[in-house]
Amino acid sequence: MDQPRKRYLLDDYWLAPDEQLLSRSGQAIHLPKKPFQVLTYLVEHRDRFVSRAELLNHFWEGKDVYDDALRKCVGAIRKALDDQSDEACFIETRWGVGYRYIGPVTEQIVREETITEIEKTRGVKIVFEEEEIHDETALDERPKVKRAPAPALSLSSALKRHPTITALALIFLAIAIGTVILVSSRRHPAITESHPAPIRSVAVLPLKNLTNDPESEYFSDGITENLINTLSRIEGLKVISLGSVLAFKGKEIHPREVGEKLDVWASDTYERAVGDIFVVQDKITRSVAAGLRIRLSGEGERRLAKRYTENVDAYEAYLKGRYFLNERTPDGITKAIEYFRRAIEIDPNYALAYAGLAGGYDKVYWFIRLPPDEVMPKERAAATRALALDESLAEAHIAMATVYGNAWDLSNAARENERAIEIDPGNAEAHHNYAYCLVHLDKPDEGIAEIKRARELDPLNIVMNVDVGEILLYARRYDEAIEALNHAIGMDASRANAHYDLAQAYDHKGMDGEAVKEYLRDEVLSGETQETIAALRDGYRASGLRGFWQKKLELAKESSRRSYTLSIIPARLYARLGERDRAFDWLEKSYAEHLPTLVDLKVDPMFDGLRSDPRYIDLLRRVGFQT
Repeated sequence: MDQPRKRYLLDDYWLAPDEQLLSRSGQAIHLPKKPFQVLTYLVEHRDRFVSRAELLNHFWEGKDVYDDALRKCVGAIRKALDDQSDEACFIETRWGVGYRYIGPVTEQIVREETITEIEKTRGVKIVFEEEEIHDETALDERPKVKRAPAPALSLSSALKRHPTITALALIFLAIAIGTVILVSSRRHPAITESHPAPIRSVAVLPLKNLTNDPESEYFSDGITENLINTLSRIEGLKVISLGSVLAFKGKEIHPREVGEKLDVWASDTYERAVGDIFVVQDKITRSVAAGLRIRLSGEGERRLAKRYTENVDAYEAYLKGRYFLNERTPDGITKAIEYFRRAIEIDPNYALAYAGLAGGYDKVYWFIRLPPDEVMPKERAAATRALALDESLAEAHIAMATVYGNAWDLSNAARENERAIEIDPGNAEAHHNYAYCLVHLDKPDEGIAEIKRARELDPLNIVMNVDVGEILLYARRYDEAIEALNHAIGMDASRANAHYDLAQAYDHKGMDGEAVKEYLRDEVLSGETQETIAALRDGYRASGLRGFWQKKLELAKESSRRSYTLSIIPARLYARLGERDRAFDWLEKSYAEHLPTLVDLKVDPMFDGLRSDPRYIDLLRRVGFQT
């Protein structure tokens, strides 16, 4: 039976409200539920400005607390439509009036044959790389040999539906396994289709949410992440991290193209359907190990089979916690903590949930900006409990490393990160955190090597790419930092901290014009008002970068009168302006509050003007640095 559906052609973008789909050139564009709804509403009411109050009432029930959410929502729409230039192409904002869709629109009514849920099924795809066989005498003459595909297994049954997990009824899991191998026929003539080279890298592509309910995204993302983490337990196998594979979420893309982007190779497929959710993951990981021709030791078998809970309700709550934590927003972090607590209430011995809870409390400090003494004790308690329950859990050691780092105990933080890497060498987060420990401990070259290893494991994760630039900035390798940060901005120009770090690199090279441009871009992307940005621009025009920083300091003082402000912020600004006494006054407040950010004292370029002062040497000593 045909079903009529309304779609909109927005220039070269297709907006399909019934399918919750925004696409361009046949490729789906990821847009969260709320921004998608707001975009649809603006398109449907394109004949007028839609006021801020109307949008808040319609989508957020008029709650003032969501003002910031509306701004970020419109920002997400602009990013999805590549509408981030000064002159709007799709979404016009008029201060005091509201928002209006101003782009081209062609409205169409289409009729499609009803598609059954099974026909819409998309599953997990895994693409992988072979260990390359090098022939130094004939590198350019290596032939490409394609191995015969693994045998197909029939898709015989769907996942069993659990009453608390609606997504399970509609998700099938399929594995794409295959290979293209590069060999040298001269040096290794025995390596042929029947004697393949060992595979060393895999990437698990995101499951597709078949429920058409955005509220179920947590499940498909969570299962994907869990499969990645489980496969990474296989010794000698490099598994691309979640942040990079999510770049392909919602996109119909050939596995071979994914392989090229992630530096892995991909080929043919086979499929298998399984029973309950825990058996799903067990069978998939064992199928992958068999397909990759990996022989597991007894210990390897135990690691692969390990489950952290047998309770599906606790597992569901944990998946929701991970999903919201990965949003890296104040609202998402708050929800994540609630779900991790729920998982622990259901299963008090769920070590992984305690590690997640510790990570949630850590992000409360960084993203919600509560005083350290309100959140750090809770973080330490959760991490300690996770380790007590399971010393072999890499995530527990990562959580404890963060606790030590926040307490300025960098030696123990490094030790915990080393232990996490020993347990799970493919854990990108462990390498990432260890990189910062090393650079803080005056080991910049080792820190750079670790952050690049983290990026290798998670190559499309924008956080990893930005932080390569930041580590290079801390190492005073400004030219390399500029190159790395420009690369990151090329991947995602909406990352405010990438522009800030780039501005810092330009600033400390004396490139004032380039620096202020990036500083102002950081302010725009951080959501500052037009009035604030104009004031900072005027300060620069009047007195150069000194005028910019003076105005920034004035604004920080005003902000501190309205809400809690980290004392390190005015400390950095006074240091940059050369006002040493005031800088040390605020640094002492940071010390008294035990701010975790004081670990940056030794590497932050903003403090370079203080380094010859005896008070600086004394403060370093008290924080725990060797001087």
